[in-house]
Amino acid sequence: MATRSSLSSELPEERRISIDSKHEDNDKASLEEVTYEEERPWKYKLIALLCVLSLAVGSHYAAHTLDALKSIVKTELGISNSKYGIIQSAVSLVNTILPIFGGIFIDIFGTWIGSILATSLIAVGNIFVALSANLRSFAMMVIGRTLYGIGSGTIVIVQTAILSHWFKGKGLAIAVGTQIAVSRLASFLSNLTVVPIWESTGFYGWALWFSALLCVISLIINIIYIFLMKMLHDELSRHEMKKIKQKKKFSPKKLLVFPNIFWIFVLLEFGLGSAWTSFLHTQTELIKVRWNSTDKYAAFASSIAQFLPIFVSPFLGHFLDRFGNRSLTLIMSSIFLTISMCLLGFVELTPIVIIMGTICFSISLSLGPVVLLSSIPIIMPLDYVGTALGIDKSSSNIGSTIYDILVGILQDKDGGKYGMVMRFYLGNSVCVIFISILLYFVSKNWRNGILDMKEDERKRKRAIVKVKDYNKPIKMNYFYIAIFIALLITSWVLFFNYIN
Repeated sequence: MATRSSLSSELPEERRISIDSKHEDNDKASLEEVTYEEERPWKYKLIALLCVLSLAVGSHYAAHTLDALKSIVKTELGISNSKYGIIQSAVSLVNTILPIFGGIFIDIFGTWIGSILATSLIAVGNIFVALSANLRSFAMMVIGRTLYGIGSGTIVIVQTAILSHWFKGKGLAIAVGTQIAVSRLASFLSNLTVVPIWESTGFYGWALWFSALLCVISLIINIIYIFLMKMLHDELSRHEMKKIKQKKKFSPKKLLVFPNIFWIFVLLEFGLGSAWTSFLHTQTELIKVRWNSTDKYAAFASSIAQFLPIFVSPFLGHFLDRFGNRSLTLIMSSIFLTISMCLLGFVELTPIVIIMGTICFSISLSLGPVVLLSSIPIIMPLDYVGTALGIDKSSSNIGSTIYDILVGILQDKDGGKYGMVMRFYLGNSVCVIFISILLYFVSKNWRNGILDMKEDERKRKRAIVKVKDYNKPIKMNYFYIAIFIALLITSWVLFFNYIN
């Protein structure tokens, strides 16, 4: 199958009428494509869904193997908390810029090459991480995490793009919710199993080698998916080729026409996404230090944070499709994050407090990501979705890089304790509440409240954001882009300042 004719090569638009103002006379052809999209057999959709969900199992397992091993990694490699922050931020650092280009790549070329490169880098990177445990090499672990980061950042965009292709207008939020649930299941099992693997084998490196094996399996599944799509190519290529011919080259000027509401999502992704990610990196040791527990219990307790999204995310996707209210859901996610930080950081820890605090964090983690991911295709036109997702993910990784390093610095200054760290997280979560409230009021007046509409209502009102709606630059976008670049530079400066 040729790269440009992959079935996942473009994100379709729900009831799309035209590609842009230059193609308005092609309304009939576009409408035929939409009808065809909706008539695709569910057996093909199910095959695509299962394969896509399997793509990142190894990646998400690997993402949290070091979380539960923080204490032993610092001991074995002889590093400080800030150096451990460098190891974790190596993943997010490369993804401060790569998701942008990954999104552009999907806009122009589709997902075939991107998925192969992503899963290959994930596998090779985690093999390096496993080797670093055997060699006790801090440098090799950073290199391995960097390679892994390059692949892991792109694979999320690839997954979302493929799911949007198959399920746009037919339960995209449910599909995205299922994607997040499977990812969280892999992360939950990672937190739950790495310490037992370490204790049963006597060497923590075996947990890392098991993670690398899962990443290789994900690569094999990716290859299987491509061959399955090649088998379907003869049936669907005529329609796919029609859409591919309608593609346009990416222009950076597109950034200047992005709506203000999109940048609110970028800010929320920065505040929420980086808080979720960086806190998961330290929660196990937080419980161990504050409650003086064993590694095994701390890892078990922290794994609960990944448990609820496994079951809640798909149902939340159905809720969003049926009832809307995305902005209210983000407010709830922010509130539960704040409650969690209060319980885990400022209340005397008991088993009940630990469980309740972790459950609140898990609720926040269940609600937020589904809304953030599934909202972008609603507020952005077809041709901009890949790039918008890339910028959105990049903002999360900029925040994660800064937060991971800053948390390590604060912990070192606090003598290895978590008082300063938790005050930082609490302040961040309170700010996010206000930002999510801002989104609520903005969304009410933006395009007749399309963001919070039910899926059926959007269809009935033909409420679609089209490319021709974004034909004038917005002056405020220069300011937003400048802030984005400033934070990007800050993340890189912090990383290289503390890696030595």
